[in-house]
Amino acid sequence: MQKNYSRNELIEISYSLRKLGFFRQDIKLNIRLVKKFYLNQNQSLMMAIKRGDTIDGDRYPEALKVLYWNLFTSYGEILKGYNEDSILVEKDNKSFGLYSKILSELEFREGKVDKHNDEIMAHRQYLTNKIYKFKTSWFVHYVSWQQDATLKSNTGAEAGLIITNKGFCAGGELGYENYQYHFYFDGCVLYGSGGVKNNDQDSIDNYQQSNIPAYGVKGGPGASIIVSSSKSRIGIKLPMIYSVQELTTPIQTGFSVDQESSLAFMASLHSRWQFNKWYLQTELGKYITQEQTFWGLGIGKEF
Repeated sequence: MQKNYSRNELIEISYSLRKLGFFRQDIKLNIRLVKKFYLNQNQSLMMAIKRGDTIDGDRYPEALKVLYWNLFTSYGEILKGYNEDSILVEKDNKSFGLYSKILSELEFREGKVDKHNDEIMAHRQYLTNKIYKFKTSWFVHYVSWQQDATLKSNTGAEAGLIITNKGFCAGGELGYENYQYHFYFDGCVLYGSGGVKNNDQDSIDNYQQSNIPAYGVKGGPGASIIVSSSKSRIGIKLPMIYSVQELTTPIQTGFSVDQESSLAFMASLHSRWQFNKWYLQTELGKYITQEQTFWGLGIGKEF
């Protein structure tokens, strides 16, 4: 500004800048007012605070305290306008903290200063919570999964076979999460055994086997919403499962077993109940193109 404004005109301009939301410009103007009209008092106060001296607020003019208040609130409004954390946020927060300390030492509008401090602390915590952080964990689940097969006779009759397996799935998880959302990819190695039976005995002879070894892998992407301060969560997964299991050819002549593809895709719901680094986890899923189901229950630990 080239014009030599009066003190009252500068104060009116400062008020207008704040009303219009031009807080950076208002900060520059208030610093100009402090240096122009209260340079000695400002330097004396800064040195006293630096030395840790007891401050007598009555020694300093009310108008100077108001200028400090304007600087304090303008930095606060700037901080509340940030949508993500950055080095600039830290820089502005340092200036905000300086004027907060000055006002506290001067015992000026203490209740309002405390309220503004709480608001800025809450907003800064919100910005910190929004940041996505890399997370890893391992887990072991007790699981049950199903597979399809078909029993055929040389007469053309067919019957569906359901193989129900139980076993364990051990693996890990990689992902990113903030205070609200968790996106990840998990995978595990399956090992177990199951039994098979004819689910349509009216159309074809009975067929049963038990303790058939099965092994494979399961993995896929997932997303969840964090629903508590302990970081418990619920969400969905879209995993694939590849399971190898060989059925015995029926003893009766004229019968054969046609096994479906070992690769299948699922959609599942899952939940995690967090206890510090440890957690309990459940999963309930259904194959996308088949009628079979999958469920799991287990424990895990974050790193």
